[in-house]
Amino acid sequence: MRQQQTRTFSSNCLHLQKTFPPLVCIYGLLLCFLLVAAPPQARADGGAPNLAYVAGSAAGISVIDVAQKTVSRTIAVKSDPHAVLLSPDGRYLYVTEPQQGRVIVLAAGTGNTICTAALPGQQQFLALDVNSSSLYIGGSGNDRVTALDTGNCKSKRTFEAPAPITGVALALPQINLADGQEDTQLWATTTRGIAIFNAQNGKSLRSISLHDEPRALAIPPGRTAYITTRQGNITAIDTNSYQETNVMAGGSYGPMDFDESTGEVYVPDARHDQLLVLSPVVVGYKHPHEPERTWDFTSAPQSVAITNDGQLGFVALAGGQVSMLDLPGKQVVVNLHVGGSPRFIITGLYPPLAPLNPQEATLSGILITIGADGLIAVMLIAPTVYFLYRRFGRARRKAQEKPAQ
Repeated sequence: MRQQQTRTFSSNCLHLQKTFPPLVCIYGLLLCFLLVAAPPQARADGGAPNLAYVAGSAAGISVIDVAQKTVSRTIAVKSDPHAVLLSPDGRYLYVTEPQQGRVIVLAAGTGNTICTAALPGQQQFLALDVNSSSLYIGGSGNDRVTALDTGNCKSKRTFEAPAPITGVALALPQINLADGQEDTQLWATTTRGIAIFNAQNGKSLRSISLHDEPRALAIPPGRTAYITTRQGNITAIDTNSYQETNVMAGGSYGPMDFDESTGEVYVPDARHDQLLVLSPVVVGYKHPHEPERTWDFTSAPQSVAITNDGQLGFVALAGGQVSMLDLPGKQVVVNLHVGGSPRFIITGLYPPLAPLNPQEATLSGILITIGADGLIAVMLIAPTVYFLYRRFGRARRKAQEKPAQ
């Protein structure tokens, strides 16, 4: 009896050893399948856009589906939102509410509030540093820029400027700054000039005085910052030497954006109902006549957003309209009515289905997550049960047949 049990046990062990290699192969194939089937991670630059968020519409924030070319939904905001930014993965919206004196972080998929921060001074302007998870906020009613933690809206640091803030932007190492400069710089335009800070430690690095009062600020890839002024000029400043040059004049310029691949800068000109496209400027060198080209509209453009792939542009117009532009084709794709007074646009990816917070959860996302987890569980368990059943069943039958022989 003991000999039979020993023989059976040895046989089972032998078949178990033979079972593992096929299972390892199956699990390896399943792992490869899951890696291929999994959605790609969002890049820092946001990749090709799926949605455009318009702040200041009649509903608060209107969401445009890029593929469908329609307003797919709206996000209600208690007061009039001014600026809006989007996390690179499309999960969170960062919104300023100057009238309420606060900044809110919303779940982009549901519109639910993640966190809020009360800040005095009519906070209007935003800059996002994804590397440090910091959101920089400034406003025309205050001399201070505040850095908030994007995860909980808690204050991380404040930057004291010499005058009220009219715009904020970031100059990044290896992209905008000279070799050897490893810390991100915070640039803030004020009613007196430009204040530059070390974004990591808050140290004031430099103050730049301009002949005109600065307004909007944009720093595309390269060594040039672009500043519009209240007097109707556009000035370019080298981010390392701080040398400046006048680019053009004679307009009423709003918030700018740029094409990350070409370095072209897009400037709304409300005075002439035009969108100006500027060639990249290298300060200290001769630059071509500006603008490189223009887009004409029937009403005044207020703001512009250029997608990261450089294919599409979105222009907020006075009267509650948004124009979607085919940039390479140099034509208007569609005009959409959002109502209100749209003043800022940001583009990005669809929000991820898997929520990180309860405020992000949607019914469709929950069902899809449960279904995906269940499918993975079945795919992992079923082969194991099947092979073990076949192997041990065969071993048991052979063990039972041998004594009979």
